[in-house]
Amino acid sequence: MLEARDFKLFSDHKPLTHAFKQRLDKCSPRQTSQLDFISQFKTNICYLPGNENITVDSLSRIDSIEMPNSINYDEIAISQESDLELQKLITNPQGLQLKK
Repeated sequence: MLEARDFKLFSDHKPLTHAFKQRLDKCSPRQTSQLDFISQFKTNICYLPGNENITVDSLSRIDSIEMPNSINYDEIAISQESDLELQKLITNPQGLQLKK
């Protein structure tokens, strides 16, 4: 979707804005590969401090939002105890046998 389209890439990683201006022999092989991939697109990389890029800054903190634990472990334990097929497998394993 991005091929052959001009777009601006806003990043809070300031060294990325200068990465294409440096000599490739100063880059690690990994960096060279990554820069080569990025250069396939018509990008204009602009520096924008993270605290000014509100959308991206909030998305990068999505893991810090606490979600209520909706897993009822007691219910799972009761279901496992009443599952006849599971109990049969536990008491009489026919599959993989481990040896000491």
